[in-house]
Amino acid sequence: MKRPCLHLICNAHLDPVWQWTWEEGWAESVSTFREAARLLSEHDKLIFTHNESILYRWVKKADVRLFRAIRKWVEKGRWVIGGGWDVQPDLNLPPAESLIRHMAEGRRFFENEFGVRPEAAYNFDSFGHSGGLPQILVKAGYKLYIHMRPQAHECGLPADLYRWKGVDGSSIAAYRIAVGLYHTEYGNVVERLKEGVDLALALGRDVPVFWGIGNHGGGATRQDLEAIDRFAAGEKRVRIIYSSPEQFWKAIRRDAENAPMVEGDLQKVFTGCYTSLSRIKRRMLESAETLVHAETLRSLTWFFGKQEYPKSDLSRLWREHLFNDFHDILPGSCIEAAEQDALDCYGSVVQEARRLGFEAVFCLARDLSLPKIEAGPDGGIPIVVFRSRGAGRAPVEAECMISLRPKWKGVWRLDLFSADGNPIPCQEEQPDALLPFNGWRRKIVFMADGPTSGASLYWAVPREERSGVRPSGGSNKADFDSAFRIGWNPEQGLVDCLEMPGGGNGLQGCLAEPVVVEDEGDSWGTGQSACGRVLGRFENRMHRSQIVEQGPIRTVHESLLFFNGSRIRYRTVVYAGWPVLEIRLRLVWNEVRKRVVLVFPTALGGNDVLVEVPGGAIPRPQDGDLVVHGRWFFLRGQSGSQEAGFGVCHNGLFGMDARDGTVRLSLCRSAAYCHEQGLVLPDMPEPKFMDLGVHEVRLFVLFGEPGRVLAQLPGLADLVQAGPRVYAHLPPGVFRSRARSPNSGGAVDFPERLLDLRPSTVRLLGAKASEDGKALVVRIAETIGQATRAELDLLARPCAAKVGMGPFEIKTIRFEKNGASWKAVDMIDEGNRS
Repeated sequence: MKRPCLHLICNAHLDPVWQWTWEEGWAESVSTFREAARLLSEHDKLIFTHNESILYRWVKKADVRLFRAIRKWVEKGRWVIGGGWDVQPDLNLPPAESLIRHMAEGRRFFENEFGVRPEAAYNFDSFGHSGGLPQILVKAGYKLYIHMRPQAHECGLPADLYRWKGVDGSSIAAYRIAVGLYHTEYGNVVERLKEGVDLALALGRDVPVFWGIGNHGGGATRQDLEAIDRFAAGEKRVRIIYSSPEQFWKAIRRDAENAPMVEGDLQKVFTGCYTSLSRIKRRMLESAETLVHAETLRSLTWFFGKQEYPKSDLSRLWREHLFNDFHDILPGSCIEAAEQDALDCYGSVVQEARRLGFEAVFCLARDLSLPKIEAGPDGGIPIVVFRSRGAGRAPVEAECMISLRPKWKGVWRLDLFSADGNPIPCQEEQPDALLPFNGWRRKIVFMADGPTSGASLYWAVPREERSGVRPSGGSNKADFDSAFRIGWNPEQGLVDCLEMPGGGNGLQGCLAEPVVVEDEGDSWGTGQSACGRVLGRFENRMHRSQIVEQGPIRTVHESLLFFNGSRIRYRTVVYAGWPVLEIRLRLVWNEVRKRVVLVFPTALGGNDVLVEVPGGAIPRPQDGDLVVHGRWFFLRGQSGSQEAGFGVCHNGLFGMDARDGTVRLSLCRSAAYCHEQGLVLPDMPEPKFMDLGVHEVRLFVLFGEPGRVLAQLPGLADLVQAGPRVYAHLPPGVFRSRARSPNSGGAVDFPERLLDLRPSTVRLLGAKASEDGKALVVRIAETIGQATRAELDLLARPCAAKVGMGPFEIKTIRFEKNGASWKAVDMIDEGNRS
């Protein structure tokens, strides 16, 4: 019989950021690669493997000669490009499009620079793996996925080699490291070799041993090479070879075909990482959404021949954004300085992406001409609402100046009109600026309809109230047009009743009540399977609760809640004719080693909670354990005699637990920075604690017929991150239109619809110019697990695509720029290859 083989895979696990900042990671990457190149020249059998294109980019900038030497070693097969990703990211929190871009950026870099396309992907140290990942891996061209976490004591698997099936049904061969870790320590390589030999003999097949010093770089050492060669010379039962993930995959392909199947995601480990450094998590979603918005608009202006496509700028911004997905930044296990670097980086990405998007706004509008508004000496104020990937009805907030200078006399209001002069219901609210000046700065709120991608034009026209009193704007309907009714707890100033027509109360307590629980865990939440005991609740101790805004669009109810030295400005927003309850929290947090959770005490029973994950959705049991989820969760159960659905989407509260119908979302946790369990925290010098200060949180709550609630959640999750972009005061003469003044009526020729996607449960993940510069690439995903047929229209061309979508399927569609043809293409190659 053929002897099994022990594959020695030399790895230098190198965290570019962790207990250090990126400058130190950059420096260590150059040192590690230099040492690897030296040892390759000294040892003629050694094979070195490394992933993460960001490190190769750093080396290329810092040491061109070293980079050229690496190229030669790659050509000789002695330096293996492993994995082919940009970094080894967290795989629970980033959106699916971000995970796709990690693979795309890495794959394209390595193919362009080294001519290689790895088939074995790996993320050794990531803290859990989404059930949506197998589909993305398969569609990116991978054949094998290697990981270490969660380890055997955290997640039982039937074997180290298995097949992993994702939520959409896609499957890929997977391997969990069974011998040691993804690295070795000084002096223990022989111990790992013995363990590998024993495992290979027990299984009767090839087994890998990952070795090399890591976490702050390192890799092979001369001492370990000598020890390995001595051991290999004396071991006759198995073959011992220097190898790589690619070589290991070729050796176990046939074994993988008959490996046991594992379905769903791979969890769980380090539950604190679902919440730690919560600002980074919310900022990540904002940055990703802003990038997709800018990239989508710029790709459409390019496709329709209006503007150059800023390919290099967008690619650079994506790489900067993706860097913070690294598994010791986004999960919150880094030092405070690294957190600040990440927030600064997100700020830079958001600002530049906003600029690129605003340039597209001017481009789309520059050929339009608007008539002078017949509304006094100042005329009307144009307000343009741009969407990039959200269709349907949504609330819009717009701020503008009522005139070039304050109107010192009289009482003034703003009336709103559509582009063709039809009046639009709106209400005025307090703007961000608190300056008086007789209402010089104004904020109006209205409901807007629009396409998936495109614009809607409105006019805000100043009117003087002759009576000298500003009207209230009417009353708000609190019954959501019979979708459900709400009731209030006057003592707490929170909602405590959600009732469907003919049904019972869907709640068994106050909705989204903020509660403080004990949290003595470390940065990772090591060993924390559940939240600690309840320490107290934020209370309305001053009985400060009142309606702060009211009009025909919405009513805003505000309560001030307190816990020790912390406080929350808690706002509940009730809309007329829009069946969504909105909650906005501004938390000022001053506690340490505690956690804030928002409690959703439904009366719908203990069924599994369906939650979003990157690339799909998956049920979670109501067992009280801390689990990770994406931007929304959904419960189905009975409300009185009726079946009801309850859903919540939010802007980045990824940690949750559930029991008996009550779901709790973790808002923030104030563990010590970069602190590992088992290290006693001293009183002095006082450690630094994370998540102190101000936190802004936004949530949408739905209740009603289950199918309707579930279908709305993915679109609302896109909306809650960043609603339609609103631009006021774009100068006259910018817009090409035959629009009439609001007073004169008439037809409008305003090209507001750029791209439309139906149905609403199929979401636009992103749009970009193809890498070959010849086509528009649009990526879409089915989001609730129901097969459907998607219709995608490019309305300015015109060009339409109709494609079948399986449950949770992701499809990449290519529209040729030189015609109306389209086709479904590979996720990474985008149809560029012949």
